[in-house]
Amino acid sequence: MTEVKVHEKYLIVIPKDVREALGIKVGETVKFVIEKGKAVLYPIRGSTASVRKLHGIIKHEGTIEEGIEEGYAAMGAK
Repeated sequence: MTEVKVHEKYLIVIPKDVREALGIKVGETVKFVIEKGKAVLYPIRGSTASVRKLHGIIKHEGTIEEGIEEGYAAMGAK
């Protein structure tokens, strides 16, 4: 676990190990989501239109992270 300090104006720096693990590049957009009382960081990839086309195809109750893990497990690519 990596800790960071909240600076003036509530800015934070995403640590290098986290950026590398998530493949975050300069200029990309990330989204903070509150899930079960925790802040979760999600890189935004792909277009909104492509996501909207797929909306509703996958039925999952739970967090986004759990859904992603289930999808990888189903593909056998963990």
